[in-house]
Amino acid sequence: MIVSIFLRHFKIYKGINYIPVSEGVGFSSIIGENGCGKSSILEALDFCFNKKGATDWPINNEAKSDGISGDNFPFIVPVFLIHKDKLRKENKSDAEHYLNAKSLSDFLWKTTIKGKGKFYDDFYKHREILSNVYDTDEYFLLFAGKKYNDPGVYFGSFHNQLTFINDKPLVNYEDSELQKYFKGFHEYLISHYSYIYIPVETDVQTYTKLETQDMQKLMDKNIQREIEKAITSKTISQINKDLDKFVKEIEEVLEIYHYKGHFKNNLTMPDLVSKIIEAYFSIKVLNKKVENSKSIPVTELSSGEKRKALIDVAYSFLRRNNDRESNIILAIDEPEASLHISNCYEQFDKLLRISKENHQILVSTHWYGFLPIITNGSATAISKNLKNEVSFKFLNLYNYRENILHSRKLHKGPLPIDYNIKSYNDLVQSIIISIMQDNPYYWIICEGQSEKIYFDYYFKNEIEEKKLRILPVGGFKEVKKIYSYLTTPIKDPDYKILGKVYCLIDTDKERIDVSEYSKNKNLLFERLVLRKDESILVDVNNVLTNPPTEIEDCLDPIIFYHTLQEFIDKYDTILQLFLKKNLEFDEKYSGTFFDLTIKEKAIIKDFFDDNEGFNKILFAKKYIELAGKPFFKEQKELEWIEEVKMKLYK
Repeated sequence: MIVSIFLRHFKIYKGINYIPVSEGVGFSSIIGENGCGKSSILEALDFCFNKKGATDWPINNEAKSDGISGDNFPFIVPVFLIHKDKLRKENKSDAEHYLNAKSLSDFLWKTTIKGKGKFYDDFYKHREILSNVYDTDEYFLLFAGKKYNDPGVYFGSFHNQLTFINDKPLVNYEDSELQKYFKGFHEYLISHYSYIYIPVETDVQTYTKLETQDMQKLMDKNIQREIEKAITSKTISQINKDLDKFVKEIEEVLEIYHYKGHFKNNLTMPDLVSKIIEAYFSIKVLNKKVENSKSIPVTELSSGEKRKALIDVAYSFLRRNNDRESNIILAIDEPEASLHISNCYEQFDKLLRISKENHQILVSTHWYGFLPIITNGSATAISKNLKNEVSFKFLNLYNYRENILHSRKLHKGPLPIDYNIKSYNDLVQSIIISIMQDNPYYWIICEGQSEKIYFDYYFKNEIEEKKLRILPVGGFKEVKKIYSYLTTPIKDPDYKILGKVYCLIDTDKERIDVSEYSKNKNLLFERLVLRKDESILVDVNNVLTNPPTEIEDCLDPIIFYHTLQEFIDKYDTILQLFLKKNLEFDEKYSGTFFDLTIKEKAIIKDFFDDNEGFNKILFAKKYIELAGKPFFKEQKELEWIEEVKMKLYK
């Protein structure tokens, strides 16, 4: 995937800029005020991937005035992080490129070359972040870009430093030697990816035509090849034979005249394919299905609905087909453009789901409501000072709040944009508007990703049919914060609230106090408590805190037992529990059927806390996988889940 980009003299960017965009995860966002250069990054990558020979680069005006000849040329150099097994090396040509990639990567992981410009330090700082997460023996770090009006490959400020290409590493080399060494390397590298760019002004009707290149990338179908499969060479031969006969009959009538081809006398496969595409696909227009078996052409939809249609189309194809020839990088300029604010969350949620299917999502955006809820993504915050100097702040959204706090301290004063405040305001505003609609949304706000996995399973029908959304926000404190933000507008009598927000957390050892809590039919805040053999829901401020309860204590005991079995090979402590415990299968919930001692409960807790807490997510995924199997279909629904449904929809 793309983790960063070196950019020089492209649109707003004068001079050499190093812009980090990812820490190797699937979802990357670029945020900042208007005019700071967010869209320029996505557009530059489009030039590098799809307009390689273009000579009409939008070059920075100030750089033009200074002159872009000589050594002051514009360039675009994306930086890739790729698992070594993902690069092709089957045929001779690819094998040579693979070896060159290894040499280049070894150099880029280790080099400490410096020169004029802050971009060197920025690169090394970002590289350190990547090396802390990814094994440098397993992953390639690679550059391969283009400079303005030049067909060769370009490696940015490291272009003249790649001495490993020479038999004598300490001896300078000519550019011709470099180009010979890396001939075809840029094409080889980017051929592993399909870069799809959707600018704000994209015409949805034109874009969604099946014959367009971007649609074929999304479908992972080459229409030309599909048509060629349907037309045999025998068919073409017969067509030519019949038409030749027809023309000869005509010429017999004409006597002294005849028909002769200017360039060729017979139809070829490309001739037929192009005409079929023109005649068949050009008349097909995307329509949106509505009630009563009717449909509306996308041209008649509102601006917001057109924008939503673009994401819906991409989502449908990319979620459906993961067995692809190339990895998709989907770059979208302002996915929220023209959308009603109530639909922003859903738009971003779809993009997040795409990113979890081994595709990379790059967005530029002004809607920050996604920032507090993403744990597997990044944001690049761009700011511009009065001198038009651009700076970048890279935020790992896993520890987003810590990053924001750190930024405040470094800035020594208020940030140009307080992303933390704006993100919560955007998210809450989206929720509020969604529950005020005539056909309102319903929300469950929970602590973490594992809860979401369970709830997505147990509330599947409500999600599909009753506009329920599950929102994990990363712990009790964040649930409380969202609740606090929601309290005032929901209690305001001037707002007509028709939907509901249900906040649900675990029960900790210490009593929790939410001072602003009060009962409200549209905004609930409760805790889950396992008491004896009953999982009960209590008000968040209820004095009942014993025993401490997590969602894993309140699951189906049979499915829990079989799920835990899946992990005994790696965890001997879990195996020992299985060997010595008599299971109580008449119990209702997972927290009591083992009849565990305090010490044995600690073993289970240690298991869930292991792997930096990721075991909870792995366990949840395996649990719902087993729960969906025919053998477990007859298991009764959990009573507390039924109670939540009742409270949401009564």
